Formats: sequence, C-alpha cells, structure tokens
Amino acid sequence: MTFGRKTAIVGVGYSAIHREKGVDSRPLATTAAKNAIADAGLDVSDIDGIFEYPGSGELSIDMQRMLGIENLRCFGDYAASGPSGLAAALGAETAVASGQCDVALVFRSITREWGQQSGQVVFPPAGGPLQYQMPYGVAGAIIPVMGMKKQRRFAEFGGREEDYGAIAVNARKWSALNERAVLRDPITMDDYLSSRFVSEPLRLLDCDYPITGACAVIITTAERAADLAQKPVFIDASALGTGGRPDWTFTDDFVFGGTRACSNTLWERSSVTPADVDVAELYDGFTHITISWAEALGLCGIGEFGDWVDGGATIGPGGSLPMNTNGGQLAEGRMHGLSFLAEAALQLRGQCDVRQVDGARVAVVANAAGPQCGAMVLTS
Repeated sequence: MTFGRKTAIVGVGYSAIHREKGVDSRPLATTAAKNAIADAGLDVSDIDGIFEYPGSGELSIDMQRMLGIENLRCFGDYAASGPSGLAAALGAETAVASGQCDVALVFRSITREWGQQSGQVVFPPAGGPLQYQMPYGVAGAIIPVMGMKKQRRFAEFGGREEDYGAIAVNARKWSALNERAVLRDPITMDDYLSSRFVSEPLRLLDCDYPITGACAVIITTAERAADLAQKPVFIDASALGTGGRPDWTFTDDFVFGGTRACSNTLWERSSVTPADVDVAELYDGFTHITISWAEALGLCGIGEFGDWVDGGATIGPGGSLPMNTNGGQLAEGRMHGLSFLAEAALQLRGQCDVRQVDGARVAVVANAAGPQCGAMVLTS
C-alpha cells in the first residue's frame, strides 16, 4: 500500500569513505548526490526535492546551492530527529507520493567527529527526566542505555552473549565482500567475547564504527522510473513508530521501544509478508537494536533470535535470510542507516557482485530504535 502515487528508488550513489578525522564532508555529499543522479540516468536539473538527515552541517538548501539547482518545490531537513538516516527517505517518499515533488534526492553525510561526539555532548543543566539520568552519565540513546537494554533482554528472554556476537561476526563476513567497507578483516566469536566492555554487558564489538562519508538515493514515481537507466525498486510500504510512553529510558518497552508498533504498521500496509523477505537490512548501530528489529518484524519469534540465527548461519552469505549484506554500520562504517536503503536497492537490482543474494526480490529495511523507528519494504 502506498500513499497516492506509487514510488520507486531509481538511483544510488556513494562518496569515498574515510577513517581519518578532519575530512571535509561537503564535497563527499556532493559526490554521492551526483553519483546517484547519474546512476538514475537523470540530470541535476531534474531534481525538484531534496531531503536530508543532518550531521556535519549540510542542509537541503546547501546541497541545492552546491549542485546548482535553480529551485526546489519541496525540501526537508530532519534536524537529527526521526529514524536517523531513513527519516529523510521516508519524507521524500511521502513528498513524491503526494505530488509535492517529482524527483527527490535523499542524502546523508557524516563525519567521524560527529559520530564520536554524538555520545559525548555537553548538556546544559538538566531538567525533566534528564535530571535523573545525567548523574549516571546517561543521556539519550548512548552507550550506557544500550548496555542496560542488553542486560534487560537477558533478564526477560534469556539468551547468550553469542547471540549478539553472531551479528558482529556476520558483519565482517559481508564486509569482506564489500570494497567500500572500512573494516574488512574477519573476526571470530572468541574475538567478540574477548572485546572489552564499554558499558557491561555491552562490548566494543557491539558498537558501530564512526567514519566520514556520504550516501544518496533518488526517489521518483513508478511511472517516471519506467523510462530511466536502472531497474526500478518499488517502495511497497513504509511506516514510522514510537511505541507507548516514548522515551529512550522511561518507556513501557525497554527492549523493543517502537520497533514492534512500527513493524505492525509496516506489514499492515505491505503487499507481502515477513515470510517473503529475501534480504534484511536492519539497523546495527548497536547489536541489541538488530536483534530487536529481527524479532519485531516477525523474521523470528519474540525471544527466539538465538535459536533462529543458528550461530550466524541464517544471516550470513548463503544463509536462508541474509542480513546487513554490506557489512552494516559495524563494518562498512556508520552512515546512520541510509546506506542500508541503498544496499537493499542494489540487492534487488542484482548489482552487488560477489555479495549478491541470489533471487532477491523482497527486502526489508529498518532503522533506529527507542521512540523513533522507521522501516520500509522494497520489491523488485
């Protein structure tokens, strides 16, 4: 089910990805945008909408100026709210479907400094709920909160550290097949289990890797997509979700947040079911989030991830449900989730070379956690 006009992803673009600090992200964002436009077989002048989720400072009007676009009919800057990098894509889809614009550029640029500082923000004197969190070093979706969520999951559903380790090990199996990935060396389960705690029981290898880079996609109508350069990848359904009493810490569901509510809406709108999914691209800023999405989306039962993942065999190359096939943010690098949408589109176009999932026709993409969740189902 779509809202108004049927929409499709028709272009994908990346910049180079850097591990060092001090790299200017503006030319990287422009490069990713131009690459996505060229990939679609479009001209810069065809873009009449720009949507982004800011990190390093670029806004939609900055991108308009850098690309030399005369006017935008629609634009959106998501001000670091919503389901991280997917927020802009959800906004662009709605704008195209409703006729506010015809061809939307979605981009996400990020610097390594931004990724590292996001957990080290200097806050003014705390009021409201923060006054009860700040004395313990907890503010928002940062490492101490994720450590507590992992602990809560063990308390509610049991499971083992190896369940989380399967996600980290799997990321490196896929990143070894992705030339863009910054962490391509394999790791073992012993490597995972011996990695240091950053907020017990959360380990270093449960956390994504900050990088500097940019990613972009182009969204337009299905009608226009039929005449463009690439095989269109259709947006079958999309959804947002907050869950009950939305908050990162003071919430009714500390394990799942809004993922289950978002997933319920997604499948109600979709023409397919979880059983039809060929490839899953699930947010892995922290491994806890990936497990929560897998269960919330119905890819396995609630509390059953450990048995379902089968030590990683299910989600790895050749598995029955390949997951995070670009290496994810754990290994390709943290581009805050828009890269998952790009990867899903490439998989459904059959253009992922050695990491291509045979016969991939349906993909699910899920982003963020806590009170700001978003997801999409894509079909070929």
